[in-house]
Amino acid sequence: MDKEKKKFLRRKAGWVLLKLSSQLVKILPFKFVLFLGKSFGLLGYIFSPRHRRIALESLNTAFAKEKTPLEIKRIAKDSFKFMGEAGWEIFYFLNNLDKVKQRVEIKGLENLEKALEKKRGVIALTAHFGNFPLMCLRLKEEGFMVNTMARPMRDEKAGSLIHNLRTQAGIKTIFSYPKKEAVFSSLKALANNEVLVIQMDQNYGTGGVWVKFFGKLAATPVGPIVLALRSRACIVPVFIVRQRGGFHTIFIEEEIPLEMREDKDELILVNAIKFTKIIEDWVRKCPYLWGWIHRRWKSRPPEKVFNLKFRVQKD
Repeated sequence: MDKEKKKFLRRKAGWVLLKLSSQLVKILPFKFVLFLGKSFGLLGYIFSPRHRRIALESLNTAFAKEKTPLEIKRIAKDSFKFMGEAGWEIFYFLNNLDKVKQRVEIKGLENLEKALEKKRGVIALTAHFGNFPLMCLRLKEEGFMVNTMARPMRDEKAGSLIHNLRTQAGIKTIFSYPKKEAVFSSLKALANNEVLVIQMDQNYGTGGVWVKFFGKLAATPVGPIVLALRSRACIVPVFIVRQRGGFHTIFIEEEIPLEMREDKDELILVNAIKFTKIIEDWVRKCPYLWGWIHRRWKSRPPEKVFNLKFRVQKD
């Protein structure tokens, strides 16, 4: 079977599963939804050798010197189970908005409220960590205007389904491209004193800056820093952690002011290093909650980049 046909069949299977799960959660009890999600996640670990291999490679990059092969394998398996559980769970909550507050606690709410008092909007700095769509949903249920930055999905049907569900739940989506439109929509949301949730932990190709994530250089997006510079919005780290029994806790940290430098490129690099360290610290606390199937270190810095000032973390 050729590569394109395999890709088509994978997307078709993904679409069927997406539709099935979005309908089943309407009639199934919550505990069974979690069980199904965890089971599908485990099946993904067993029957998707490619993604399992990527997860193990990523975990070895991060923890080879700190954890045993058995510990790394266990984190990989738990990560797959969590991803399955989170996927089914978010469909459940999108159909049962009245259950969100019961299941998701917020700690540090005063930090977000204090930042919003400045009337310049808030950039919620986060990562693909924990059930981050549920985090957005909980903040919206608390009464905040929430925007989430997202990449358009390759599967248009699946992307449309998820986008419509988010919109119906009151979450605004700002797609990361076209870039001009993304920047305009982001600045508008911040000018309206809204919350803009941005994940700063994905491979950014040859763009952005190169900073160390778990000790290895990774292409890192700088959107939150650039937007904060242009809008004077507050940057507030926000992360969600799964607890036992299908409960969650959102941790909202104090505002992190930008470290200012005369050279704009130096300013961007210094702050990218600082924010990436915050994300790494959270991943270290609960490694199974991060998406290890993402090839975070896939891109490598071209040789000429090392000669550019303030594009690569040197120490």
